[in-house]
Amino acid sequence: MPAYQPEDLSPLEVALLGVLSVGLPPSRAAGSDTFRVDHVTAVVHGLASSGERSTHLAPDGVKVAPAFRAELRSAIESLSGKGLVAAQAAGEPAAAGGFEAGLQIDLVDPDEHPAVLDRYLAQLCMEQLFNIPAVYPYLMDRYAASGEVWRQLREDGYARD
Repeated sequence: MPAYQPEDLSPLEVALLGVLSVGLPPSRAAGSDTFRVDHVTAVVHGLASSGERSTHLAPDGVKVAPAFRAELRSAIESLSGKGLVAAQAAGEPAAAGGFEAGLQIDLVDPDEHPAVLDRYLAQLCMEQLFNIPAVYPYLMDRYAASGEVWRQLREDGYARD
């Protein structure tokens, strides 16, 4: 398998890998679909490409536009073909960049939540996203809010032996 760098990927592939590396909690646990990987990727990709957060969102501002969903699925297939992500079986729990068997909170659509196989590359992609001035405040807000959700999950007993 060749060693990929962010510049070897499409902007959408970079956005997706970077978002998967942020550490988003399950959207149901967070109580908001704005924590969904597809939503965050759509906003990040819009901010990075045009400076507009709603470019790839449906009119409600939460769901992703159907055209973007198709682009995202194509990006996942491309990343999968490169050996960088793997689709999870339907009904598996999602966690940031992979899955944890004990997290039975948010069952996912594997097309939107692949498991990351190259975490180093995903981390590089996340760093690249944080270096985009239009993306930084949004992604940092998601990162900070995610930390609070994960803290609450752990207080409520998640990941205790």
